[in-house]
Amino acid sequence: MADANMPAPRPSARLDGLPGYGRGRAGQAETFRHRLGSNEAPDGPSPAVLEAVAAALEGGNRYPDLRGETLGQALARRHGVDHDMVAVAAGSIVLLDQIVRAWCDAGDEVVTPWRSYEAYPIIAGLSGARLVEVPLDGDCRADPAAILAAVGPRCRVAILCNPNNPTGTALEPEALDALIAALPPHVLVVLDEAYADYADDARTVAASPARRLARHANLAVLRTFSKAWGLAGLRVGYCLADPRVIAALHAVAPPFPLPGPVAAAALAALEAAAAVEARVARNAAQRARIAEGLRGLGLPVAESRANFLWLPVAGGAAPLAAHFGEAGIAVRCFAGEGVRITTGTDADTDAILAAAAAWRDIQKRT
Repeated sequence: MADANMPAPRPSARLDGLPGYGRGRAGQAETFRHRLGSNEAPDGPSPAVLEAVAAALEGGNRYPDLRGETLGQALARRHGVDHDMVAVAAGSIVLLDQIVRAWCDAGDEVVTPWRSYEAYPIIAGLSGARLVEVPLDGDCRADPAAILAAVGPRCRVAILCNPNNPTGTALEPEALDALIAALPPHVLVVLDEAYADYADDARTVAASPARRLARHANLAVLRTFSKAWGLAGLRVGYCLADPRVIAALHAVAPPFPLPGPVAAAALAALEAAAAVEARVARNAAQRARIAEGLRGLGLPVAESRANFLWLPVAGGAAPLAAHFGEAGIAVRCFAGEGVRITTGTDADTDAILAAAAAWRDIQKRT
């Protein structure tokens, strides 16, 4: 390793002051009995997915699809759109980065409700754009009127995370449609729906992008296989948008967005959509049980439509997260704001409620 005092080339000043990703997240090397900090599915890939990955590895000496066309065509069929309205990448975060780089120049603005997904400030900052953070309302939900008021002439992109991460709250479809329609046509509206599978029935989840895209050429819908589809470790995301938007993403994206085994896993998962519906149903049961239990113990819980719950405890976030950690439960701490807890198994829920009861008893004694 070179001497740390040796002069080295300096990276772009755009990196100065960027927030780090994953603050408050438990590292993989840390041992917890209940890992509930990253919104992962509690169960692993199905045997069919594992078989598909193993089979695809046999062709590991060959390059995969140039643009992920095989998976893109399957997704086009699932959502009822043309094949040139789909782009795939190693996670929807990659596609969001491509969108902002393709649309924003230095000094442009990206508007989003806040608190929201922590990658947004990083992605906006790397493009030289300014992130305009619009405060959530008193129910930890996006405020459409405030969002519209924040969109000025320099705004190029508006990001709507629905359901929102980390609060789990969601705008109702009618309110969301009205907001998209009211945003100016020169603004690309990015609907980040990483958690959409948890928020509605499977038929609606599959059909809603095509319905909205038929009305709005300035809309891009982001989806992922990381959450309800249970493939977080394989990194698969996709964008549904007007062909002109997809062409712009391809212009800034490197070739071969997905390894062959990863694309094979996603294709196999699409053939077993019933497993996703079962996972979503189990999540709903655990989410309701946790929310009821935590509220019964006096903790504030936002109304969630995702696979996690948000406890807006403000200054109590760090000590509460530490308490869960001492009980062997990894949660996500947003210091000064709140704690996010992923839903999991029955055993995970038992542990959450037991630790929360102990926390209540500690608070009573102090």
